[in-house]
Formats: sequence, structure tokens, C-alpha cells
Amino acid sequence: MRMLPDLVPLTLYCVFIFIQSQLPAPFEVPDVSHFDKLLHFGAYGVMAVLFYRTYLAGWPQAMKGTLIWASAISTALYGLSDEIHQYFVPARSADPLDWLADVVGGVLGVVIYQRLFDATRKIRKFHPPPR
Repeated sequence: MRMLPDLVPLTLYCVFIFIQSQLPAPFEVPDVSHFDKLLHFGAYGVMAVLFYRTYLAGWPQAMKGTLIWASAISTALYGLSDEIHQYFVPARSADPLDWLADVVGGVLGVVIYQRLFDATRKIRKFHPPPR
């Protein structure tokens, strides 16, 4: 039950990505070279952070390296499944470079989050959130 508050946003985010992938063109992107890769990078960076928070809540004794790897792999696998899904959607295509952007975004997103999490640990200990 400790995971539930973090599992809900992760699940909703995954559903949001799935719905976006189901549409022929989710929205008009600016005419900038590889702008869609930046969108994949950012979206899957957020997803990796959500995986990390969920895994940390359900597995608090795990080493941070294990949580980072589990989050990055989960994000990469979801990205792969999303590209496979898009292959079967009319007016969409599966792009290996999109998946690469998903993987790199996921890895960097979770690593940056974890480092920020560690950096703010002392502040959180001395200043607990108000109840």
C-alpha cells in the first residue's frame, strides 16, 4: 500500500502516453529538426522519475543503483512497447531513434532526479514537511 500514492501518477502517465500514441498526430510540433526527439527525451525522463519514486516507495531498502537501473529498464521497455504499438497505428510509425531518445531521456532523467534527491536529503531531514 506504500506504493499506491506513487503508482497512481505513474499509471496515469503511462495511459496518457498510450493515448497519445494511439492518435494519428497528437499535436502539431514546431518545424525544428529533431524536435520530436526532444519531446520523447523529456516525456520518458519524467516517466523514469515516476518509476523511481514508485520503486523507492515499494522497495525502500534497495540500493539507489538498483532503483536507477530498474527505473531505466522499465522506461526503456515501455518506450519499446510504445514504438511497437505505433507501428500498428495508421498514420504513425515505429522509429528506432524515438526509442533511443526514450532510453537516453529515461536514464538521464532518473540519474538527475536521484542526485537531486540525495542533494536535498539533508534539507528534508532538518526541515520536515508541515503536517
